Amino acid sequence: MRDKLSAAEFDRLLDETCDSLRGNREAEEFKEYVVAILFLKRLNDRFRLEREVRRNKLMEKGLSPAQIDEELEKRESYRLFVPKMARWDEVTGEQEDLGAYLSKAFREIDASNRGCLGLLNTIDFTRTTESGDRFITNNELAQLIKGFEGLILTDDHLAF
Repeated sequence: MRDKLSAAEFDRLLDETCDSLRGNREAEEFKEYVVAILFLKRLNDRFRLEREVRRNKLMEKGLSPAQIDEELEKRESYRLFVPKMARWDEVTGEQEDLGAYLSKAFREIDASNRGCLGLLNTIDFTRTTESGDRFITNNELAQLIKGFEGLILTDDHLAF
């Protein structure tokens, strides 16, 4: 089994990721995007784990596959619910306008979880520079997401 991710390793990962995106721009400007994608990955990893546990319990109760699928989509069954479009497999499969897709995914998460209080709607993945170019391009977003693909951010994989 792989060692748990330490706080120091996590900080180094954040710094390296920001540096890899920045080019000739300030790394600090990318922190919000990096942290947002890490949050999305963590939320998805925790949701997937809760969902697997729930699926097993429903199977033990003898529910049909259709009933299980219906039960697994009930928001109230989870601490934090991840709507279908915001699930990691869906996000990683998005090819068109990833910035707009992520903005919508975060709005969906926020709408599904009253405790977020609109905080997830503050990150603008479609922000443009003065010249009209995207501040963070679809390719950079895809690179960022791909960079976190191998991380497992459930409690049992974190040392902090």
